[in-house]
Amino acid sequence: MNRPKNDRGSMRKPTWASTVLWVVLLVVVGVSLSILLDAHSKLAHHLPKEWIDLIRAGVVLVVGASISRLLERRLFGLSIDKLGPQHATALRYFSRLLLFVVVSVSVLTAFGAGLPSLIFGGTFLTVVIGLAGQTIFSNIIGGLWLIFFRPFHIGNTIGVVTWQYPVLMPSFPHEAVRPIYIGRVLDINLMYTEILNQDGYPQLIPNGILTQSFIENRSNVGVRRVRMRFDMPYEIKSSIFTPRLREALTSEFPGALDTAAEVFVEDIYPTAYSVVVCVYSADKEDVVRDQVLGIAIDLGDELRDGQQKSFGES
Repeated sequence: MNRPKNDRGSMRKPTWASTVLWVVLLVVVGVSLSILLDAHSKLAHHLPKEWIDLIRAGVVLVVGASISRLLERRLFGLSIDKLGPQHATALRYFSRLLLFVVVSVSVLTAFGAGLPSLIFGGTFLTVVIGLAGQTIFSNIIGGLWLIFFRPFHIGNTIGVVTWQYPVLMPSFPHEAVRPIYIGRVLDINLMYTEILNQDGYPQLIPNGILTQSFIENRSNVGVRRVRMRFDMPYEIKSSIFTPRLREALTSEFPGALDTAAEVFVEDIYPTAYSVVVCVYSADKEDVVRDQVLGIAIDLGDELRDGQQKSFGES
């Protein structure tokens, strides 16, 4: 027997008509509660004014948050295919910002602050200037900066280098590592930029930190340089190893003269010398490192075996 089609899985999504209806209903409820909580009403006649202001502010906050949630769900339901990821993100951001400002001003006026004095008063300017450097406002301003100047687009893969999230120095290969975080940009909201890192985990980076960071846009990258460093024992002569390795890497990573493989001795130690390799490739960095190390290991084994064979014959 076939199941009816009007189950939960086939229920129609909320339409703009239903959203507007709910918004109007919430506004009516909010206004009605505000009238009941008026200082001259019988219901609130015996309550202290501070309590009335606090309850009125709570009502405004709950109603405003509910309306914001409804409108956000409808706006976020707009097809990215129709608007494009960048326009959809900008629309969501400015909608969030507008709703945030409206709800914040409504809560402040519910405490008895008049709107004209709130906007044009010197106290308001002092508060805004004082709070602009705080985290919440720096993130909002940072989000506006990201939306307007577009250092990256939604869907781009970026690398973020910032001093706020340091990476520990490795003991090998004895070189500094940039504190870089790589991921695909998913969204920009009022507080955070959401990226999906290479391990598949979503990460939230405050907008204010992104505006201070060094950002690498890795979406349209062609050939890039991969630098690596490793140690070789003195028993493998550098005068033989480095030119042989350079020749092998030039054959493995062919390119123009300005992108030819580079191999040179960087440093020396009591038991080994340090070799630096720079090659140019469009492949991922880990893949290139695997190729270079594999060639270096094979060449080192070949030279070591040859030297041992020559020593045995002598």
